Amino acid sequence: MKKRKISYRNISLYIVLLVVTSASSVLFAVFDIWYFLILSIPLLIWSISRLINQYNNIINSLDFIIKAVENDDYSFRFSDDPNKTKNAFVNFTLNKIKEVMDEKKRLVREDEKNFEMIMEYANIGIMLIMPNGIVVHSNSKARSFFSLSRISHVEQLRPQSGELADILRDIKPSEQKSVNISNEIGELNFVISCADIVYKGKDVRVVTLGDINKELDNQEVEVWEKFTRILTHEIMNSLAPITSISNTLINNVNYAEKVGEGLSIIHSTSDRLMKFVNSFRQFTRIPTPQKTPFYLREIIDDVLSLSDFGDIKLNIDIEPEDTILYADRTQLTQVFVNLLKNAVESCNENEEQRDYRIELKSHIDSRECIRVEISNNGGKIPDEVADNIFMPFFTTKRDGSGIGLAVSRQIIRLHGGSLRLIRNTEDKVTFLLIIE
Repeated sequence: MKKRKISYRNISLYIVLLVVTSASSVLFAVFDIWYFLILSIPLLIWSISRLINQYNNIINSLDFIIKAVENDDYSFRFSDDPNKTKNAFVNFTLNKIKEVMDEKKRLVREDEKNFEMIMEYANIGIMLIMPNGIVVHSNSKARSFFSLSRISHVEQLRPQSGELADILRDIKPSEQKSVNISNEIGELNFVISCADIVYKGKDVRVVTLGDINKELDNQEVEVWEKFTRILTHEIMNSLAPITSISNTLINNVNYAEKVGEGLSIIHSTSDRLMKFVNSFRQFTRIPTPQKTPFYLREIIDDVLSLSDFGDIKLNIDIEPEDTILYADRTQLTQVFVNLLKNAVESCNENEEQRDYRIELKSHIDSRECIRVEISNNGGKIPDEVADNIFMPFFTTKRDGSGIGLAVSRQIIRLHGGSLRLIRNTEDKVTFLLIIE
């Protein structure tokens, strides 16, 4: 209140002086008294100059605030001490305005931070795209799809997929489109949606990219797990007594040779069914990985000692050589054994005369994930087979269980990674293993 009174007193003084000088001018005009005019003119000039000066001070302060706001600088503060300035009340008011603007700015920044945090932790790729194709912001999930540390424009994605770049540039709000791409991560099947918002004062489109392959894979595993649990329960309940009784009869019945032979067939059949059920159990009861650190080279050496490559040439390229995994060593050994065993069998089953080779290459990508490619030149996998190779119990081998690749994929999923067939040609078949 003191500041207000001091400021009003100064302004009131100037107004009183203006009124007095105006009255003096009137008296001079009416009574033609010169000393009224001599008295009023200096006071009038002084009062007007003081008002102009105060007006200029306020304008300069407002101009300073505008420039500070434009430069995003809220560190200023005007002196509002009545003992130090005649513009205490004006400065006090300007400081209050600055505090309100500062609080609003803080809330905006807090909202932006929360918005970006939500984007970052979303389980889908999110990109904010301007009408000219400039990417204002992209979350880590979107960047990981394309193995990029930064996305600045949709054209940056054209080398990976021209169709995807066109969709991101042209998609309209409320539209939904799909596109398949293949890159070093593997095959991605995107569902793309769009909405428009105002972000930092700009009209942008929020584009979401969801890879439905992983979702479909998870649903597939869930269905198979439920199915195998039910199936194993029913089969085990039925087979257990058959196996037990037939085994007892075989050991005690000597007077009926044909009956014994029949029981032997029953026993062998039920034994095969038991093995089949155990395969179901192996697929559905993979234990939680017990992770420890170890060198990738160590597990490769272990696998090589368990495998017979014959005349097949083996090329191993691990970059860097001291790559360290944090995983369940036993489970990953099983995965590598399965993949290399399949590669050897593909080469051995091919009747063509060729220089058979198996390649194992490893490197660390931009997301710090370990990517291992296992390739062979044993010939293309038929399309109808390739579509089902990860399906549990699907096999083209006479004595195969059909769970090798299915179990391998499930193990890698439990480690947070993925296993895919990324190349299938006559000259090269490649499986990509990603361990996060």
